[in-house]
Amino acid sequence: MNSLVLRKTALGRDLAAKYAAASATGRLSPRQKPARLRRKGPVLWAVLALLVLAADFLLAYLAWFAVDFVMG
Repeated sequence: MNSLVLRKTALGRDLAAKYAAASATGRLSPRQKPARLRRKGPVLWAVLALLVLAADFLLAYLAWFAVDFVMG
């Protein structure tokens, strides 16, 4: 158990030293660049909402038509 604790402590020290060196230089290596997330504009969300609403109305109309066809 002691060797496991020592390995975790050594790993923690290695990681701390690595990130301290990266922050001291102010530059990150290419592998450590944060991912840039492109924000989707509100227009795209509005179009998606309208598309879902149109599909909902279409399904409601088809259900109404099917019930009318079966009952009448």
